[in-house]
Amino acid sequence: METNWILFKKLNPTQQNYSTYDRELLGIYLSIKYFKHLLEGRKFTVYTDHKPLTYAFLQKPYKASPRQLRHFQYISEFTTNIMYIKGEDYIVADAFSRIETVTTIDYDAIADKQTQDVELQQLMRSDSSLKFKSCTLPSGKTLWCDSSTPIIRPYIPEQFQQQIFQQINGFSHPGIRSTIILMTKKFIWPNMKTEVREWARTCIPCQKCKVYRHPKSKVGEYEVPDARFSVIHIDFIGPFPPSHGMTYCLTCIDRFSCWSLCLILQQR
Repeated sequence: METNWILFKKLNPTQQNYSTYDRELLGIYLSIKYFKHLLEGRKFTVYTDHKPLTYAFLQKPYKASPRQLRHFQYISEFTTNIMYIKGEDYIVADAFSRIETVTTIDYDAIADKQTQDVELQQLMRSDSSLKFKSCTLPSGKTLWCDSSTPIIRPYIPEQFQQQIFQQINGFSHPGIRSTIILMTKKFIWPNMKTEVREWARTCIPCQKCKVYRHPKSKVGEYEVPDARFSVIHIDFIGPFPPSHGMTYCLTCIDRFSCWSLCLILQQR
């Protein structure tokens, strides 16, 4: 694959709030619009690492928003051939859009804090399934790691735990489950899964970009009541990212008048 032209554009505040689907669609639309003088009359393929876009021209029109329909209409004037490519193989585009950074994990500082970590000393004396092994760093300091898995995992003191999480999760915001898997493969500390799950739930980019599937139950059929407040539907919504200690909502709806009430709660 040979790169001929590259287009860069900074998203405005409104566009930054678009969903992942809409941002990827916007990128295709703007690229074709900018290079239309080169693309008109040519047969070409659009490659994207966002797989849902490959079904864009197969969906029913009523499922798309007016803005999406405008973008689809313009793109279709040039091509409807959109192909999926894995993100790990999308080297050409990512090389220009992602800045390569060197990890800032200071293992020497972690080794120093390990000598003062009470929980580490307790784990080493306990009968847990962890197998601690001392590893010598290039500086000569000793870093304690767990060798019970094929990948040796350093023990992370409390002062560095959130920093490690931000580096792993901040790269692509993969979501709660994927972040836990990535973290537990490389590091260990007590109550790690619980803390990582809570941090991921309160991560704003994760909440904006990830879709959490909810079970759908069959819609029930109810008789229409003949008086107000004779039948009231009550349900819980949540958990949401904590706000002032509140994580759930209690909803109450009168079936006759559709009058509704929403109460915020700390616990369900």
